[in-house]
Amino acid sequence: MEVKLVFLPHRVEFLNLLKEEINGYNTLVLEEPYNIFLDRYLRGVISLEEYVSLSDTNFPLYTFYQAKLLKNLHAQGLKILQIEPYLEIIEKIHTSIKTGKFGEYTSNPEVRNVLNVEREVVGKLIEYQEALMKGDFDDIVNKVIEFTKRDSERFRLRDYMRAIEISKLEEDGKFVVEAGYMHVLLPIFLRDLNVKLETVNLLEKACRMLNVEYLENPGDLLAKAYMLRQDLDDSDRLLAAQSLIYVSMISKEEKLPSPDTPYPHLIEETAVSKKVRAMSYEECKREFTRILKKINLRL
Repeated sequence: MEVKLVFLPHRVEFLNLLKEEINGYNTLVLEEPYNIFLDRYLRGVISLEEYVSLSDTNFPLYTFYQAKLLKNLHAQGLKILQIEPYLEIIEKIHTSIKTGKFGEYTSNPEVRNVLNVEREVVGKLIEYQEALMKGDFDDIVNKVIEFTKRDSERFRLRDYMRAIEISKLEEDGKFVVEAGYMHVLLPIFLRDLNVKLETVNLLEKACRMLNVEYLENPGDLLAKAYMLRQDLDDSDRLLAAQSLIYVSMISKEEKLPSPDTPYPHLIEETAVSKKVRAMSYEECKREFTRILKKINLRL
């Protein structure tokens, strides 16, 4: 088995780089649960627009342009697999609730483990959202840390489950495995399962092309440290505080690349990361208070 693990964000601007990495490989493994609509789209049963509308996606522009790329590559003979067992179980849990089979389905130990992890993460997310409503910055920082710790354990389980399924693929296959750039444990688990692989980080590759420094945002740094169980030397509160400012500053809408700005998200995100990572805890607190006052005035 030959595996190339490609880290990337779900941004349109990285699809051309992904296409380059796929050259010479016969199978692409997507980081998503099985979706019958993708198969129907690739076979021409439904249109591109129908596929996007039927997909459960937070990134409709990315899904649109990714689907166009996938159909083109599929027509050239590329095999496309969808492997994300954790999310597949989450979808089946939702289906079991609708069909009245929740108790039966969640009696499976693996499903029960996924359910428990998901409940813990969602619980911490709710606590964070409640703290936001109250506006106490120090408490919000605490909730960010608690949520990120739980979320890092979810990442750990997701990557472990996905690694197991990838390790079962054909021994003579040549696979490009798509992975969100936060899934830093996936290559570790794959190597533990004796899967030989190379890794490519498209964020780093794009930064080299642009001749800019690759700077991760503070929230990602915090999450990765927890995933890898690194000692933060009490810097977790600063990273959490900086992450709150980062999230407030970064634009939320999807952007399309252009000849003048081939990597609009990357340029913005590295610039904002550089700014917020230079801020002290107290500077973050003052800026967050200012942002809250601005929001309250609008309300």
